[in-house]
Amino acid sequence: MCKFCDRFWDRFWVKSDAWERAHSNESDLWAEETVQNRGLIDQALAIQDTERATTFQLYLEAADAGSIWSMEKVGWHYQTGTFVAKDLAKAQDYYYRAVCAGSWMATLEYARLLAEQGHHEYCERVLENGVASDFVPAYVALARFRYEQSKTAMVCREVRPLLDYAARRGHPEANVMLARWMMSGKLGIHKIPQGYKLALQSAFRSAYGADADADLRGAGETAAHA
Repeated sequence: MCKFCDRFWDRFWVKSDAWERAHSNESDLWAEETVQNRGLIDQALAIQDTERATTFQLYLEAADAGSIWSMEKVGWHYQTGTFVAKDLAKAQDYYYRAVCAGSWMATLEYARLLAEQGHHEYCERVLENGVASDFVPAYVALARFRYEQSKTAMVCREVRPLLDYAARRGHPEANVMLARWMMSGKLGIHKIPQGYKLALQSAFRSAYGADADADLRGAGETAAHA
């Protein structure tokens, strides 16, 4: 892949993650943090570039003191082996604790880890709970998960309503997935031109930001009714 494409997708995934976090309940969870846990998190953020081991210990202390935000953070550190030895069992435990405590972003990470470990039934159940609670990123994650199990045209058609809904709500990845499937012919040969149009609109949105929101929403609605 060319360097331009690499930069484009890196920027896209950062924006997609930011969109998901903005449409989760992270701000509500942060508002409920205790003064003590906020202090620990602030200390961790201040030294994360220079004192990695201490950073992790501060997050761990906050998580064990009840910080839901920190539970997800600790799970991610254990899952990726960042600042601490990789431990998937501990990652799963902290993600699960965060999910049970109400973190919607932890729901996505927990489901992803379950899928990676081959616990497909549990992964689907976690994402279905997110959909039932109208957490828009869960719609995209569930569609992606089912597609990865069987990359067939039939599965694309079956999960398309999930992406249509997420696209109407503004999720950036929903539009990209729809565009790819259309361009590949998996939603019908007659949808290929529409797929290229949607892909260009999605690229425009990624490059120019909020000014293209209306175009993307319109593209998503067009795809949903096509």
